[in-house]
Amino acid sequence: MDLVLRRSVLLAVLLAGAVFSAAAANPDTTTAVCPAIAPGGDVEATRFLPVPAARAREILADAMQATGVYLYKNTDRAIEGGRMGERIKALRLPGGDEVIRATLTAATEDGKPGTRVQVETMRPSNKKGTPKQSWSAAVMEQAACLMSMLSVDDPMHRPAVPLVDAVEIQIPASTALQVRSRRFFFNTEVKVGQTIAFETSERVVIDGVTVIPAGSFVAASMQELSDSKSFGRAAKGQLEFKYVVLPDRTRLPLRGGVDFTGKSTHTKGVVAEGATLATTAAIVYMGGTGPLGDVGLSNPGLGFAVPAGTMMTVQIDGEQKVRVNGATSSGKDEK
Repeated sequence: MDLVLRRSVLLAVLLAGAVFSAAAANPDTTTAVCPAIAPGGDVEATRFLPVPAARAREILADAMQATGVYLYKNTDRAIEGGRMGERIKALRLPGGDEVIRATLTAATEDGKPGTRVQVETMRPSNKKGTPKQSWSAAVMEQAACLMSMLSVDDPMHRPAVPLVDAVEIQIPASTALQVRSRRFFFNTEVKVGQTIAFETSERVVIDGVTVIPAGSFVAASMQELSDSKSFGRAAKGQLEFKYVVLPDRTRLPLRGGVDFTGKSTHTKGVVAEGATLATTAAIVYMGGTGPLGDVGLSNPGLGFAVPAGTMMTVQIDGEQKVRVNGATSSGKDEK
């Protein structure tokens, strides 16, 4: 479903009801919903992912971290980590000390090149027996979902697309833009000033012309950051959205930000998936106008995490004039 604008701004406030409930940037729909992360199934799971090994490695690492895993091994052929208490609490998942390992092998299936992945849930090396709960199926399902909803290539490093038969389009101020986080991040792994990658989850169409394609790179930055030092002091962070990059590499300024703490999360000019941010959030706000949803309180002293695929709605900062290829007038952009 396109976000179609005809010289007026349509702002859709979407508070989803399930973790990772989100739009698909590939193709242009907003109805894809990833399964909630929960233990269950066999301790081993195997699946063929029709993506290059480098991308398979990224989405598997993100899916594993979304189960509360801290990664201590991440190579071309294997990813391994153990579930850690602080991450488990921040993500509101069942406790446990399971170790999760994924192995990746280049493969071809039905003539399509890709990566065969095996995920295994184990006990820590100092404990015997089988794990009390398995996360292998959950990791595999999340990886497959991330593969479908996010771009396979890296939007940040796409070459510029030359303008041909360009037309000038005016984008109204405060035009809504739905975006998704490209990668998982936890508060201890980001730094002040670090760019956090997002991408648009659907295209923006004005008068039948695609002005911002789905899958366009969106830059955000962590402006403030403090870690939790003791019980009762939650980690804090301030994420500010900066710009979206058009195919010709033009940057359009954005406005909107999110204040994170291990106890609560507040958004400024940003609409966020309530349940997805419930991993760290207490109340979701839009522009300081009041609560849009109360999704519960976390325990004191928690860190905060944003899983890959988390969707938010930000806004174009001011009225913007852009030049786009006339070929996009059909509204059918390709990624």
